[in-house]
Amino acid sequence: MISTGGDHGKVYYMREFRNQLVRFLDELIEQFPQMPEFVIFRIFVKDQAPAADVIGRFIRDLLPFRDQVKQRNDNFFLEHSVMYMEKKGYKNGKKNADYFSQIWNGDQLDDEDRKIIWEWMDLFMEIAGKYHSQYGHIKDWEPEDVLGLVAKLEEEKKKMESLVT
Repeated sequence: MISTGGDHGKVYYMREFRNQLVRFLDELIEQFPQMPEFVIFRIFVKDQAPAADVIGRFIRDLLPFRDQVKQRNDNFFLEHSVMYMEKKGYKNGKKNADYFSQIWNGDQLDDEDRKIIWEWMDLFMEIAGKYHSQYGHIKDWEPEDVLGLVAKLEEEKKKMESLVT
């Protein structure tokens, strides 16, 4: 059994998330060979993006909507960008998410295809949820409101320190 404690646990979840995402992309590429965007995104995820950025973006932007996945609510795919990276100058952006939404909305997927994609989303939610429950948000991938709260707490701390001195 693989230990998931400490830094080893963080690395395990990051790598597992990325590896599973690459497997999911491989399935999409096989099913939609006419869409090179999936190939580009796969290369990006596997070879260019740090694993921390891949899971960090998912935790920040998609994990809050895990109930939509549990409920099999199509809005999860229509309202949220499932496949994009935005950080550190990555140019591989929301364009790919639009392709995924088009596929979800189109007639290219049958019920079995949709079921399998939901199962993949269940897996991503599980891995990201375990990481988040043990370690919280990934540095530089905190939600905006968390960053604002941290700034306010730091400001309050400085005020308190100035009263003590």
